[in-house]
Amino acid sequence: EKVRNGEVTIIPESGKKTYFHWLENIEPWCISRQLWWGHQIPVWYGFDLSKDSFYCNQNTDQLNFDALRKSLSDHVLRDGIHKNHSADSFENVAHQFEEIIAAHPTPINQASVIEVSNKEEAELRLIDSLAEFAINQDPSKLIYPIWRDPDVLDTWFSSGLWPIGTLGWPEKTDELKRYFPTSDLITGQDILFFWVARMLMMQLAVTGNIPFKNVYLHGLVRDAKGKKMSKSTGNVIDPIDLINDYGADALRFTNATMASLGGALKLDTQRIAGYRNFGTKLWNAASFGERNGTFEIPHTDSVPTASLTPNQWIKGEIGRTREAVDIALKEYRFNDAANALYAFVWGTFCDWYIELTKPIFENGTEGEKQETKEIYAWSLDQCLILLHPIMPFITEELWGQKSRPKQLIHADWPSYTASELAQKDADNELNWVTSAIDSIRSARAQMHVPAGARIPMVVVDMSEDARSAWNANLSAFNALARITELTEVEIFPKGTVTLGLAGGNFGLPLDGVIDVTEEIARLEKTLGKLAKELAGLRGRLNNPKFVDSAPSEIIEETKYNLQARDEENIKLKEALERLQELD
Repeated sequence: EKVRNGEVTIIPESGKKTYFHWLENIEPWCISRQLWWGHQIPVWYGFDLSKDSFYCNQNTDQLNFDALRKSLSDHVLRDGIHKNHSADSFENVAHQFEEIIAAHPTPINQASVIEVSNKEEAELRLIDSLAEFAINQDPSKLIYPIWRDPDVLDTWFSSGLWPIGTLGWPEKTDELKRYFPTSDLITGQDILFFWVARMLMMQLAVTGNIPFKNVYLHGLVRDAKGKKMSKSTGNVIDPIDLINDYGADALRFTNATMASLGGALKLDTQRIAGYRNFGTKLWNAASFGERNGTFEIPHTDSVPTASLTPNQWIKGEIGRTREAVDIALKEYRFNDAANALYAFVWGTFCDWYIELTKPIFENGTEGEKQETKEIYAWSLDQCLILLHPIMPFITEELWGQKSRPKQLIHADWPSYTASELAQKDADNELNWVTSAIDSIRSARAQMHVPAGARIPMVVVDMSEDARSAWNANLSAFNALARITELTEVEIFPKGTVTLGLAGGNFGLPLDGVIDVTEEIARLEKTLGKLAKELAGLRGRLNNPKFVDSAPSEIIEETKYNLQARDEENIKLKEALERLQELD
């Protein structure tokens, strides 16, 4: 009912169907387990002394002790003729047995209830008590032994108390008041009924409150090929081993990038290694800042002002990233949040902004250097803050390398917006510069231009905005695109490959830089091999026998390879067309 009326939300929506199916089709479930740990079943047993054969035929108010002792020795009582009651403690359950005993005739109604360890001990203690009474006739010495069920409740019962049991319940602790109920539960979709439903039912029964408002169900963690991990298959990966090899942050970030709503998490060590490199990239960015004096800048929560275009531009990029991350987290799209952070930290901050600051740190005025130090220090702080929920260890370590008023885990989450930080002119200029450099790099790679070769660039009908952006960022084009100069011409010289750039018709004159005929032959040979590979992959997927009999992970891998080869084929054909235009 709490899920139906919206008090508890299950994310993704498809989880509701599974939840209702389980609760509307409940079947008997064995709750007992033979383990040495767990919550012991709160049931006590005692022998049933109400059988008619235990009373004398002449006087039904008198117990036949001989018959009773014989029954014990013959295992009649031991084999199951006993009473049981449940309670939260021996003291409370004893009262229930005392009420039964009180209804028995004298002298058994005066017996004292005691707790023993098991049924066998109960039998011996009861026989001894009856034998002693037969001698001394003192009813005050009679005992009625009871024993507790030795089994424990199943794991799901114990874990069902997690929301309150971890906070000191049944005591009314400060932790219980502060943290219960909570807002979100994140768990696997395979234990929606076994754990989540039990927590809801048990907390409602015990406290009257729902334990959480939102239930986020992540996909199953599978191996690199998408197969479910199992000991029998031998593909189980111990996360401790992964942490030892790659670090906890890399593993956490890997899982976050794959945590799409309802999707499975394919755990691939190569992917984890890649995100370990991401952590190294972040560390190197901090080291670069330290070498250039940014750690000397006092900590500030306010956004510093900027007059230089690269500094204005990075502020706007940070604002847009913060908004994208917040929206993704609010909608439980953790993969989108992680990927947005990866794209910004590596692609924007490290690959672009750091390169744009190098000329300033090397040749700028003292005022320009000081401003860039302040913006760099603040920008790095924003990277650490935004990354901290996913990569807490490296970010906390880097945060602590300069004086701070508090730890990163207690730092305020930023609330600035892109509209507050972005400046249109700076965005237009740097977006054109980064787009131009990307286009140049792509053309160089397609044309197989040697990586270290420095080449000129030509342009026809260059706009004023493009000319201004070029002149302001000569060092960036030289360092990042290996461009020596830009010449304005009326027509392209022979052997010029065109670039798709706004602000004019740009091109790279490659005559004498590459052997066009040789490059065309190389690409045609590569495309020929690729065509055979594509035909083989399509043939497998179009074969009904393969689709029906192959494991699902093999089919998915084949589809992935086909898509990757298709994309490669398109790029190579584009490169070939460009080269043929030069021939």
